Amino acid sequence: MSVHKQERMLTYKPTIIIATPDRLWELVNDRMNEYLREMLPLIDVLVLDEADRMIEDGHFKEMDLLLNYVYT
Repeated sequence: MSVHKQERMLTYKPTIIIATPDRLWELVNDRMNEYLREMLPLIDVLVLDEADRMIEDGHFKEMDLLLNYVYT
């Protein structure tokens, strides 16, 4: 799904978001999505799709940044 369509979907303020770590970080950090920036630190449960691939591919830095942002 395109990032623009995902941003449109976020305007509905969903209570469940399923995302890969790369795309979630892109929406939070690079695209500065206001809904995600405000709501992610308030979540109770975080499930990341393909998180195992991020660690394998050496993208642990992005995973660490995302988790630090969520659990501030």
